[in-house]
Amino acid sequence: MIQLENNSESLRSISQIFTAPSFRKILIDNDYNVMDDRVSKFLSKEGHYNREEVLHFLYKFLYKNYRSEYFYKNTLLNKILLGKYSTNTSTAFDEFKIGFSIADFVLLNGEAKVYEVKTELDSLDKLDKQLSDYSKFADKIHIVTNVKFLPELIDKYRGTKVGLIELTERNTLRTVLEAKPNYEEFDHETIFKTLRKKEYLSITQSTFGYVPDVPNTLIFQSCLELLKKLPVRDFQRRVVKELKKRKLRCPNKLTSKSTPYELKYLCHSLDLEEKQYDDLQVFLNQT
Repeated sequence: MIQLENNSESLRSISQIFTAPSFRKILIDNDYNVMDDRVSKFLSKEGHYNREEVLHFLYKFLYKNYRSEYFYKNTLLNKILLGKYSTNTSTAFDEFKIGFSIADFVLLNGEAKVYEVKTELDSLDKLDKQLSDYSKFADKIHIVTNVKFLPELIDKYRGTKVGLIELTERNTLRTVLEAKPNYEEFDHETIFKTLRKKEYLSITQSTFGYVPDVPNTLIFQSCLELLKKLPVRDFQRRVVKELKKRKLRCPNKLTSKSTPYELKYLCHSLDLEEKQYDDLQVFLNQT
Protein backbone atom coordinates (compact mmCIF):
# COMPACT_ATOMS: atom_id res chain seq x y z
CA MET A 1 0.00 0.00 0.00
CA ILE A 2 1.19 3.53 -0.83
CA GLN A 3 -0.21 6.64 0.83
CA LEU A 4 0.58 10.29 0.26
CA GLU A 5 -0.21 13.27 2.44
CA ASN A 6 -2.82 15.40 0.69
CA ASN A 7 -1.93 18.98 1.52
CA SER A 8 -0.67 21.97 -0.45
CA GLU A 9 2.95 21.51 0.60
CA SER A 10 3.10 17.85 -0.40
CA LEU A 11 1.29 18.46 -3.70
CA ARG A 12 3.61 21.29 -4.74
CA SER A 13 6.69 19.35 -3.68
CA ILE A 14 5.72 16.14 -5.43
CA SER A 15 4.75 18.01 -8.59
CA GLN A 16 8.32 19.34 -8.75
CA ILE A 17 9.53 15.79 -9.38
CA PHE A 18 7.88 15.98 -12.80
CA THR A 19 10.05 18.82 -14.10
CA ALA A 20 12.94 18.95 -16.55
CA PRO A 21 15.45 20.31 -13.97
CA SER A 22 14.68 17.45 -11.58
CA PHE A 23 15.04 14.73 -14.19
CA ARG A 24 18.13 16.37 -15.62
CA LYS A 25 19.72 15.93 -12.20
CA ILE A 26 18.57 12.31 -12.06
CA LEU A 27 19.76 11.29 -15.51
CA ILE A 28 22.81 13.48 -16.00
CA ASP A 29 24.06 14.04 -12.45
CA ASN A 30 22.81 10.70 -11.07
CA ASP A 31 21.31 12.65 -8.20
CA TYR A 32 18.43 10.42 -7.14
CA ASN A 33 17.82 12.42 -3.97
CA VAL A 34 15.85 14.95 -5.98
CA MET A 35 13.05 12.38 -5.99
CA ASP A 36 13.81 10.17 -3.02
CA ASP A 37 13.95 13.01 -0.47
CA ARG A 38 10.55 14.35 -1.49
CA VAL A 39 9.01 10.89 -1.52
CA SER A 40 10.38 9.93 1.89
CA LYS A 41 9.04 13.15 3.41
CA PHE A 42 5.43 12.88 2.26
CA LEU A 43 4.83 9.29 1.20
CA SER A 44 4.45 6.12 3.25
CA LYS A 45 4.42 2.62 1.81
CA GLU A 46 4.14 -0.94 2.97
CA GLY A 47 5.92 -3.53 0.87
CA HIS A 48 8.49 -3.17 -1.88
CA TYR A 49 7.84 -0.80 -4.77
CA ASN A 50 10.30 0.25 -7.43
CA ARG A 51 10.54 3.87 -8.49
CA GLU A 52 8.42 3.33 -11.60
CA GLU A 53 5.55 2.06 -9.45
CA VAL A 54 5.96 5.01 -7.09
CA LEU A 55 5.99 7.50 -9.96
CA HIS A 56 2.87 5.90 -11.40
CA PHE A 57 1.13 6.34 -8.05
CA LEU A 58 2.31 9.95 -7.70
CA TYR A 59 1.20 10.89 -11.21
CA LYS A 60 -2.23 9.36 -10.64
CA PHE A 61 -2.52 11.14 -7.29
CA LEU A 62 -1.62 14.49 -8.85
CA TYR A 63 -4.11 13.86 -11.65
CA LYS A 64 -6.88 13.65 -9.07
CA ASN A 65 -5.70 16.44 -6.79
CA TYR A 66 -3.24 18.84 -8.48
CA ARG A 67 -3.28 18.99 -12.27
CA SER A 68 -0.21 21.08 -12.92
CA GLU A 69 1.06 22.33 -16.27
CA TYR A 70 3.15 19.18 -16.66
CA PHE A 71 0.07 16.99 -16.54
CA TYR A 72 -1.52 19.00 -19.37
CA LYS A 73 1.63 18.95 -21.50
CA ASN A 74 2.20 15.24 -20.98
CA THR A 75 -1.39 14.56 -22.00
CA LEU A 76 -0.97 16.66 -25.16
CA LEU A 77 2.20 14.83 -26.12
CA ASN A 78 0.74 11.37 -25.55
CA LYS A 79 -2.65 11.95 -27.10
CA ILE A 80 -1.72 14.24 -30.01
CA LEU A 81 1.90 13.69 -31.11
CA LEU A 82 2.19 10.03 -30.12
CA GLY A 83 -1.50 9.12 -30.33
CA LYS A 84 -2.93 10.96 -33.31
CA TYR A 85 0.24 11.65 -35.29
CA SER A 86 3.77 10.25 -34.97
CA THR A 87 7.37 11.35 -34.55
CA ASN A 88 7.98 10.23 -38.16
CA THR A 89 5.61 12.78 -39.70
CA SER A 90 5.36 15.49 -37.05
CA THR A 91 7.66 17.54 -34.85
CA ALA A 92 6.74 18.98 -31.46
CA PHE A 93 8.40 21.66 -29.33
CA ASP A 94 7.82 22.74 -25.78
CA GLU A 95 8.60 26.20 -24.40
CA PHE A 96 8.96 27.54 -27.95
CA LYS A 97 9.67 31.26 -28.27
CA ILE A 98 7.32 33.16 -30.58
CA GLY A 99 7.64 36.93 -30.49
CA PHE A 100 7.77 37.96 -26.85
CA SER A 101 5.91 34.89 -25.60
CA ILE A 102 6.80 31.26 -24.89
CA ALA A 103 4.35 28.74 -26.33
CA ASP A 104 3.68 25.73 -24.12
CA PHE A 105 3.36 23.16 -26.90
CA VAL A 106 3.86 23.54 -30.66
CA LEU A 107 3.06 20.83 -33.19
CA LEU A 108 4.34 20.96 -36.76
CA ASN A 109 2.92 18.63 -39.39
CA GLY A 110 1.34 20.11 -42.49
CA GLU A 111 0.85 23.31 -40.54
CA ALA A 112 1.98 25.00 -37.33
CA LYS A 113 -0.34 24.54 -34.35
CA VAL A 114 0.14 26.21 -30.98
CA TYR A 115 -1.40 24.82 -27.79
CA GLU A 116 -1.40 27.29 -24.90
CA VAL A 117 -2.07 25.65 -21.53
CA LYS A 118 -4.13 27.34 -18.84
CA THR A 119 -4.52 25.02 -15.85
CA GLU A 120 -6.84 25.45 -12.91
CA LEU A 121 -3.75 26.74 -11.06
CA ASP A 122 -3.13 29.55 -13.60
CA SER A 123 -4.59 32.95 -14.34
CA LEU A 124 -5.59 34.38 -17.72
CA ASP A 125 -3.75 37.68 -17.28
CA LYS A 126 -1.20 37.20 -20.09
CA LEU A 127 -3.40 35.29 -22.50
CA ASP A 128 -4.31 38.14 -24.87
CA LYS A 129 -0.65 39.08 -25.41
CA GLN A 130 0.35 35.45 -25.87
CA LEU A 131 -2.31 34.79 -28.50
CA SER A 132 -1.37 38.00 -30.31
CA ASP A 133 2.24 36.80 -30.58
CA TYR A 134 1.28 33.28 -31.67
CA SER A 135 -1.00 34.60 -34.42
CA LYS A 136 2.06 36.04 -36.14
CA PHE A 137 3.47 32.53 -36.67
CA ALA A 138 0.91 29.74 -36.21
CA ASP A 139 -1.71 28.47 -38.65
CA LYS A 140 -3.95 27.48 -35.75
CA ILE A 141 -4.01 28.42 -32.07
CA HIS A 142 -5.63 26.40 -29.29
CA ILE A 143 -6.17 27.14 -25.62
CA VAL A 144 -6.10 23.96 -23.54
CA THR A 145 -7.90 24.48 -20.26
CA ASN A 146 -10.31 23.12 -17.65
CA VAL A 147 -13.90 23.50 -16.56
CA LYS A 148 -12.98 26.43 -14.28
CA PHE A 149 -12.18 28.76 -17.20
CA LEU A 150 -14.51 27.34 -19.85
CA PRO A 151 -17.46 29.76 -19.49
CA GLU A 152 -15.22 32.85 -19.64
CA LEU A 153 -13.17 31.55 -22.55
CA ILE A 154 -16.17 30.35 -24.56
CA ASP A 155 -17.80 33.74 -24.17
CA LYS A 156 -14.61 35.53 -25.23
CA TYR A 157 -13.47 33.38 -28.15
CA ARG A 158 -16.70 32.09 -29.70
CA GLY A 159 -16.79 33.46 -33.24
CA THR A 160 -13.01 33.97 -33.41
CA LYS A 161 -10.32 31.78 -34.96
CA VAL A 162 -8.99 30.61 -31.58
CA GLY A 163 -9.68 26.98 -30.70
CA LEU A 164 -10.64 25.84 -27.21
CA ILE A 165 -9.91 22.37 -25.80
CA GLU A 166 -10.98 21.09 -22.40
CA LEU A 167 -8.87 18.59 -20.48
CA THR A 168 -11.73 16.71 -18.85
CA GLU A 169 -11.86 14.98 -15.49
CA ARG A 170 -11.52 11.70 -17.39
CA ASN A 171 -8.22 12.85 -18.91
CA THR A 172 -9.63 13.29 -22.41
CA LEU A 173 -9.17 16.27 -24.72
CA ARG A 174 -12.60 17.60 -25.69
CA THR A 175 -12.77 20.15 -28.49
CA VAL A 176 -15.11 22.94 -27.41
CA LEU A 177 -14.32 25.45 -30.17
CA GLU A 178 -12.63 24.45 -33.42
CA ALA A 179 -9.48 26.41 -34.29
CA LYS A 180 -9.65 28.10 -37.68
CA PRO A 181 -6.75 28.91 -40.03
CA ASN A 182 -4.99 32.16 -39.22
CA TYR A 183 -2.93 33.77 -41.98
CA GLU A 184 -3.75 37.46 -41.88
CA GLU A 185 -1.56 38.19 -38.85
CA PHE A 186 1.58 36.42 -40.11
CA ASP A 187 4.70 38.54 -39.62
CA HIS A 188 8.01 37.95 -41.44
CA GLU A 189 10.24 39.00 -38.56
CA THR A 190 8.40 36.99 -35.89
CA ILE A 191 8.52 33.89 -38.08
CA PHE A 192 12.18 34.46 -38.96
CA LYS A 193 13.19 34.71 -35.31
CA THR A 194 11.97 31.18 -34.59
CA LEU A 195 14.91 29.93 -36.68
CA ARG A 196 18.45 29.09 -35.69
CA LYS A 197 21.25 30.57 -37.78
CA LYS A 198 21.92 27.43 -39.84
CA GLU A 199 18.19 27.21 -40.55
CA TYR A 200 17.73 30.71 -41.91
CA LEU A 201 20.95 30.36 -43.90
CA SER A 202 19.58 27.14 -45.42
CA ILE A 203 16.27 28.79 -46.39
CA THR A 204 18.08 31.80 -47.86
CA GLN A 205 20.41 29.59 -49.90
CA SER A 206 17.63 27.33 -51.20
CA THR A 207 15.38 30.29 -52.05
CA PHE A 208 17.80 32.72 -53.69
CA GLY A 209 20.73 30.48 -54.59
CA TYR A 210 23.16 32.41 -52.43
CA VAL A 211 23.79 33.76 -48.94
CA PRO A 212 24.66 37.47 -48.61
CA ASP A 213 28.40 38.08 -48.53
CA VAL A 214 28.43 40.35 -45.51
CA PRO A 215 30.24 40.41 -42.14
CA ASN A 216 28.88 37.98 -39.57
CA THR A 217 27.39 40.85 -37.56
CA LEU A 218 25.14 41.74 -40.53
CA ILE A 219 24.12 38.27 -41.73
CA PHE A 220 20.95 38.06 -39.59
CA GLN A 221 19.49 41.33 -40.85
CA SER A 222 20.63 40.73 -44.44
CA CYS A 223 18.92 37.33 -44.62
CA LEU A 224 15.80 38.75 -42.99
CA GLU A 225 15.56 41.55 -45.55
CA LEU A 226 15.98 39.10 -48.41
CA LEU A 227 13.34 36.71 -47.08
CA LYS A 228 10.89 39.55 -46.52
CA LYS A 229 10.61 39.67 -50.31
CA LEU A 230 8.67 36.40 -50.17
CA PRO A 231 4.90 36.43 -49.64
CA VAL A 232 4.57 35.92 -45.89
CA ARG A 233 2.45 32.79 -46.18
CA ASP A 234 4.99 31.19 -48.52
CA PHE A 235 7.78 32.17 -46.14
CA GLN A 236 5.95 30.64 -43.17
CA ARG A 237 5.58 27.35 -45.08
CA ARG A 238 9.30 27.26 -45.77
CA VAL A 239 10.07 27.95 -42.12
CA VAL A 240 7.74 25.21 -40.89
CA LYS A 241 9.37 22.77 -43.32
CA GLU A 242 12.81 23.75 -42.03
CA LEU A 243 11.81 23.52 -38.36
CA LYS A 244 10.45 20.03 -38.92
CA LYS A 245 14.00 18.89 -39.65
CA ARG A 246 14.78 19.16 -35.94
CA LYS A 247 14.58 15.50 -35.02
CA LEU A 248 14.64 13.65 -31.73
CA ARG A 249 17.79 11.68 -31.04
CA CYS A 250 15.96 8.50 -30.03
CA PRO A 251 12.33 8.60 -31.19
CA ASN A 252 11.97 4.82 -30.91
CA LYS A 253 12.93 4.97 -27.25
CA LEU A 254 10.37 7.69 -26.61
CA THR A 255 7.55 5.70 -28.19
CA SER A 256 8.62 2.41 -26.59
CA LYS A 257 6.35 0.89 -23.96
CA SER A 258 9.40 0.69 -21.70
CA THR A 259 9.28 4.48 -21.35
CA PRO A 260 6.44 5.16 -18.90
CA TYR A 261 3.46 7.19 -20.08
CA GLU A 262 3.93 9.48 -17.10
CA LEU A 263 7.45 10.48 -18.19
CA LYS A 264 7.16 10.76 -21.95
CA TYR A 265 6.90 14.55 -21.96
CA LEU A 266 10.04 14.84 -19.81
CA CYS A 267 11.94 12.46 -22.10
CA HIS A 268 10.79 14.42 -25.14
CA SER A 269 11.61 17.79 -23.59
CA LEU A 270 15.10 16.69 -22.56
CA ASP A 271 15.61 14.86 -25.89
CA LEU A 272 17.39 12.01 -24.16
CA GLU A 273 20.29 10.11 -25.68
CA GLU A 274 20.18 6.32 -25.82
CA LYS A 275 22.41 5.95 -22.75
CA GLN A 276 20.16 8.30 -20.80
CA TYR A 277 17.15 6.15 -21.65
CA ASP A 278 19.14 3.17 -20.38
CA ASP A 279 20.00 5.08 -17.21
CA LEU A 280 16.33 5.92 -16.80
CA GLN A 281 15.44 2.22 -16.82
CA VAL A 282 18.02 1.54 -14.13
CA PHE A 283 16.60 4.35 -12.04
CA LEU A 284 13.01 3.16 -12.47
CA ASN A 285 13.72 -0.45 -11.62
CA GLN A 286 15.40 0.31 -8.31
CA THR A 287 13.42 0.16 -5.06
